[in-house]
Amino acid sequence: MDDHDDLTPDASHPQADVTLPNGQHLQAAVIRRHRDRSGVWWYDLEIELPDRVDDRRGGPALTSRTVFFSAPHPVVQRIEGEDYSSLDLPPPEHRKRWRLSPPPQGDGWADAYLHRPDCAQAQSAGGMVSDQEALAALAGPDVTVPCPVCRPDAVLRHRP
Repeated sequence: MDDHDDLTPDASHPQADVTLPNGQHLQAAVIRRHRDRSGVWWYDLEIELPDRVDDRRGGPALTSRTVFFSAPHPVVQRIEGEDYSSLDLPPPEHRKRWRLSPPPQGDGWADAYLHRPDCAQAQSAGGMVSDQEALAALAGPDVTVPCPVCRPDAVLRHRP
């Protein structure tokens, strides 16, 4: 493998054009993007830079270093032909926002508990479910109980 192969960007991430403060342009891999409260798109990016590693016996050698940074639009511009669809979140109805976990030891009357994902009472076992899956679990034949601590039912009752 030659040195050029070590510095090639990851093809799984779309590339974007970044304008540096001194006016230079470079291409960086876009890891994710999100809008801030004012509606400005912010991009989380990575680039591979050449770097030197010193070896006492062999002297300096070429290596690479990954640098992560964030920048807003218009500093970051989309590149025509790049596919940015992998960066977009799924539509709200398909997002997994609730944790369905088995009941704690000694709780024999519930088949599962439904929690908010950040609930301290949720066990790591179980899986994440969407709004529709959570509502179906609460209405289904199995006894699924909303967590009395995080109260996911308070949010879900307002969902269509």
